[in-house]
Amino acid sequence: MTSSPKNRFFGLFVMLGLFAATLFGTWSVQAGGFPTNPSRYWNMGELPLPSNSNGNLEHCTLESSNLKTPDNVVGFNVYTPPSYASGSQRYPVIYLLHGVNGNEYNYLNGFNSNTFFSGSSGSLPGRIDSGLADDAIIVLVNGGAGSFYDDWNDSTENGPSSTFPILSETVIMEDVIPFIDANFRTIANRNGRAIEGFSMGARGAIKLAFSYPEQFCSTIAYAGAAFESVPASAGTDHPRFGDMEPEYRISTITANNAAAIRSSGLEIRMVDGVGDGAAGQGGGIDDLTVQLNNLGIAHEYVPNLAGVTSHEWAQYHQATGAYGLNFHFQCFAAAKSDVPAAVILGTANAFTYLPLVTKPVPPVSAGTCN
Repeated sequence: MTSSPKNRFFGLFVMLGLFAATLFGTWSVQAGGFPTNPSRYWNMGELPLPSNSNGNLEHCTLESSNLKTPDNVVGFNVYTPPSYASGSQRYPVIYLLHGVNGNEYNYLNGFNSNTFFSGSSGSLPGRIDSGLADDAIIVLVNGGAGSFYDDWNDSTENGPSSTFPILSETVIMEDVIPFIDANFRTIANRNGRAIEGFSMGARGAIKLAFSYPEQFCSTIAYAGAAFESVPASAGTDHPRFGDMEPEYRISTITANNAAAIRSSGLEIRMVDGVGDGAAGQGGGIDDLTVQLNNLGIAHEYVPNLAGVTSHEWAQYHQATGAYGLNFHFQCFAAAKSDVPAAVILGTANAFTYLPLVTKPVPPVSAGTCN
């Protein structure tokens, strides 16, 4: 079969990108800095939100001491269920991580804003808001459009010593989660904390859950991408195009933390859609499931989910979001036996954020919700 000029051009484009990555090192470095719009990288600001809910959806910001001014304001959207406003009960939290070039509004953009909170929309807040699922707080995180949910080192122009550090892992673990636990009535440890994501965000969800299994009860990865390398679709001008350094690879993180993952009882689910041609790009879920099996780490793997025709987050939740919520809540139910009932019901005051095992308790970042 003769390839079309378009296919030949795309193949040449990819080959040139891979050649450049090999010629200039594992990570290529973009001259002139990344990203192109630093002021909106971590926070998109207050944009219109679906408002016809029984619960509440609000945009929040915090000032991160881990980033550098003036670009250290981090934005995220927080959904609280209908019962939240009229009681003292504490709630589990599900963190949602967006894909490449996304932000804290990315998940919302996949649904019709007029029907977002209906049970038939397929959105997670819609299922909860309509009484079709147990109540939970949902946090739509801004993890940086092309961060891959890593803390970048100084092999790029965005390492810790730069004027614009990209420290997505630290921002989520040391800024966002402590802020949510300090400002909302959460079950503030792994017994009531889950994380999931789509595409690049699926990588982030797996990476953070595997790196900190003592902090999360369950994790779901939809269409996981860039587990071992940053693919051409990220753009050849991306500072981290090509094979990842070993310490950033999900295979390395999995191997290094295998014992802790097994002992924690972390619940793991990974899903690729039958019609999602972009799923798993860059070394993805199909390779990881083999490694998990070899390491004796229990997990669920769905390689060909029906009802998914393209690389779209909303389609995954419309096809299997209800199962995913139940997956998290089964983990919460099994784990909450370790939490006194008085704490969950809000009649005890001794329940506080558990610090990361390897780090002291970080100060809670100042911020607001509107």
